[in-house]
Amino acid sequence: PQPDLLRRCIYPGTEYEVEGVHCGEDSGLGSAWEANVRMPGIVRWPNGGVPPGTETMNMVTTLDVVPTVLSVLGKDAPADIDGVDVSSVFFGNSDESENVESLGNRTIFFWRDGFSSGPLPLPKPFGRFDVVAVKIFGQYKLWFSTKSSHYNNDVELYHNPPLIFDILEDPGESNPLDPTKYVEMIESARTQVEEHKASVDWTYPLCLARDKKYLICSDERSDCRITPADVDLEEGAQSIAVD
Repeated sequence: PQPDLLRRCIYPGTEYEVEGVHCGEDSGLGSAWEANVRMPGIVRWPNGGVPPGTETMNMVTTLDVVPTVLSVLGKDAPADIDGVDVSSVFFGNSDESENVESLGNRTIFFWRDGFSSGPLPLPKPFGRFDVVAVKIFGQYKLWFSTKSSHYNNDVELYHNPPLIFDILEDPGESNPLDPTKYVEMIESARTQVEEHKASVDWTYPLCLARDKKYLICSDERSDCRITPADVDLEEGAQSIAVD
């Protein structure tokens, strides 16, 4: 199927149907292309605060999970944490509400991780972390460098001026816009990217290495939701059932 066409996806094990671009197909795994990152999401909260049948086209990221959970619990998220509170989306507030509207218009930065991880042999260079694209003004996405996917051995291309796509009208990112018509937006995007990169705390490891002490129990057959403090993690990740 064409990557720029919205398709209906069936949520496994249910009768739920959701619209999305990805639908579980291989569309640039590990890349920042919309066909890879724009996936339908399901929020389940039995007897909770999510109204049944709520639908929204607002885009949220996994970075938003921690701030959202803290907000639901009535706690404040650290000021320097990535992500924002998106509980207004989950609770079914109108897409036109001030909070939800601000979510749609926020700037989102797409980083590359240096292609140093993954199941396949990967080409060099390794470890060059950088912003490859930025979503700005709600509907435009600017690409500074492109690669087909995380695991492909094709050459990374750099773009100056950046490639510009209207991802509302063109979610398949097939038709670049004329950059001469968006000079001010390009300058704004460049400034925001530099400010964002300058704010990064580079003392932390910016890679996909995993610190074993933060591994959690993921056995969905049990009631375990955290890893007990006395678990020996030197043997690797284990599913721990807790009575």
